[in-house]
Amino acid sequence: MLPNGQKVKLPKDPWFLIGNYRLTLFAHVSGEYELITGQRAWGRMNQGNTPNSGLNSSSIDLFNDGGKMLGHYQLTGLNSLAADPHSCTREFGCGYTKYTYRTNNFICERTLACKPSTNPYDGFPAFLLTVKLRNTTGKMLKVSYNESVVAHYEMMEQQRKSVQNKIVKYQNTVSLNKQQNIIKADIKGIASDPLLFPDKTSASIADGYPPSLFLKALSSNTRLKNESGNDRDELSATTIIKLKAHEEISIRYIIGYSFGTGFDSMEVICDGIQSAIDETNNQNDFNADWLKVLPRFPKESDTLLRNEMIWHAYNLEAMTKYNDYYKETEIPQGTVYDYDWGIHASARDHMQHALASVYYNPGLTRSVLRYMIKKTTPWGEIRLIEAGYGMANAGSYFTSDQQLYFFQLLSEYLRVTGDYRFLEEQVDNYPLSAGYKTSVLQATENCFKFLRDEIGIGRHGLVRLMNSDWNDAIYYIVRAPYNRTLYNGESHMNSAMAIVELDNLIDQLKSLASKSDFTTMQAQLDRLTASMGAYRDNLNTAFFRDLGDRNFSRRMYFNGRSYGDENLFLEPQTHMMRMKELPESKKLALLKELKERVYNGEKLGAREQQAPEFEDEEFDRGSRENGGFWYALNGPLIIGISMFDKPEAWRLLKKMSFGNYSHYFPNYWSSYWSASDNVESSLIPMEGLPDQTGDYSDIPVYCAHPHAWLLYCYYKLTEDYVNVSRR
Repeated sequence: MLPNGQKVKLPKDPWFLIGNYRLTLFAHVSGEYELITGQRAWGRMNQGNTPNSGLNSSSIDLFNDGGKMLGHYQLTGLNSLAADPHSCTREFGCGYTKYTYRTNNFICERTLACKPSTNPYDGFPAFLLTVKLRNTTGKMLKVSYNESVVAHYEMMEQQRKSVQNKIVKYQNTVSLNKQQNIIKADIKGIASDPLLFPDKTSASIADGYPPSLFLKALSSNTRLKNESGNDRDELSATTIIKLKAHEEISIRYIIGYSFGTGFDSMEVICDGIQSAIDETNNQNDFNADWLKVLPRFPKESDTLLRNEMIWHAYNLEAMTKYNDYYKETEIPQGTVYDYDWGIHASARDHMQHALASVYYNPGLTRSVLRYMIKKTTPWGEIRLIEAGYGMANAGSYFTSDQQLYFFQLLSEYLRVTGDYRFLEEQVDNYPLSAGYKTSVLQATENCFKFLRDEIGIGRHGLVRLMNSDWNDAIYYIVRAPYNRTLYNGESHMNSAMAIVELDNLIDQLKSLASKSDFTTMQAQLDRLTASMGAYRDNLNTAFFRDLGDRNFSRRMYFNGRSYGDENLFLEPQTHMMRMKELPESKKLALLKELKERVYNGEKLGAREQQAPEFEDEEFDRGSRENGGFWYALNGPLIIGISMFDKPEAWRLLKKMSFGNYSHYFPNYWSSYWSASDNVESSLIPMEGLPDQTGDYSDIPVYCAHPHAWLLYCYYKLTEDYVNVSRR
């Protein structure tokens, strides 16, 4: 409940993420879980009766040695033992979640865990479920343990649609292999339109070829069965054991999905997980495996900060997903885009999320860069959104900044790793079916030409806004005639970012041009860096002419007027702070303005506007793009400040940390292990919560932005002594 008595819009049953590059598993405090696949389309294997919910069940029937029933114990659900803190403790960690139930007769530990991926192209799409049962009485007990998951596949994009409006429906075929102790549901998409998904390899806005759901029992004395009902099938396992006085016994299952429909393909997945159990001396949480892939930060003396950075790296690893169509891996934004709407959006986000990986997992960075190039046309347009199976489009947007985020990630990858040979690599362009390839260097040139020629500059000499820069809500907030604003708006944010990122990329390309073993690329490098340099010089001149003697930049020219003359907008300042041409005295003056105007009164960091000036029923003043707090804006700002005042940058990083977030907002579970991309600012009573203008009561508050920017900022601030991984 908020201080003003208003009800908080957060899910009643908090979400926690377990995952690798092929698996997304949301475990809830109630013991229920959502088994999600993102390898083709985003889909939920066990779709519940309400949006963003899953169907699974665990229970225990307890008998004495004479067969008399002593009780039935439901272990999952909001009305179960799991939801009662007096009967159950919940433990969440890297790659696992554990529920410990205590009754008068037994203690039960139920652990869900997955093995991490070790490179961008592997990972087991299944989790290990281990149940430890301990008899706490002095008498023999007979236990019937029941575990089930419901095969009810639904594409995320369809979960809020009525049955009549769904363009594809799904049908199960259940089969059982007693020898391998596996029960599975093969799932087939059915559509009335024959062009919707003509074959398994064609890109489509819908997926007709989801994976098969399976449950394998690793313990003996287990009976597998199926209970069918309408459009769903409950795959269940019942294991019956006898527990001597004070005896403890473990039961194990593997639950997951496979794109191969044969039992043998599922057995391969299970064998890989079982071998990992053996390698870790019978541990059930794959702790040793996660320790091998996560950065450890051994030189960090602040234990809380070190643990938080490991946590951020874990969440990025768990969110990362391999894409079967592009044959590459990316780090999705999560939250509304992926886990609710079921779309991969947007390209700029995916590139920001990969910035930290240049330090701890550069192989992943390479794959993300390839992924982005594969979603880029031969003329340099980076497709913003991906829906269904491999369908990349711009939605309703003509964005003006995607190329800038590509330049940022590429230059950071080259700078940190020194892997200049990557520029020679040939990568497919979009659409993949055309078979057109370019080198990474040529793709970079194409993107620059798109920025220069297609996006272009406006009459003030600044990068045009088109219909959105980073702030893709401009056209929702400001009621302006589209035909009069699309080609006339100019973005100070884009302009400042282009000045900084082109400078960084030019430095890297010139460094490459000086190397004798890259002579075949010399002519192209000379042309490209010269063109980029000329464009940047003109933009730099225009930006500082527009700035004049002001201490902070305007926000934009839009709809016949300028924004940000007196009201400070954070967006352009984050990049202006990183400009090498801006004297330190001007940076100090800008920092002073920021502290007085947008840091003042804020607990986490600078808000997006000093005095929110937009009026819209969907954008409260102090919320979202109308004055909310954003990790993606504060992150670059911290990096800019670190260039002349590192102690202040450290202070601001810790201010933005989850440690500080949970300190100020301990009653909101969303402040502990993940967060949304934006948080309500101090200007409204909903401070510290994700957007409360909308309704987050059934949406996962799990976003890559906070994890990526906090971790990347930490690496940048410790760059002088951090070790770069060669993974």
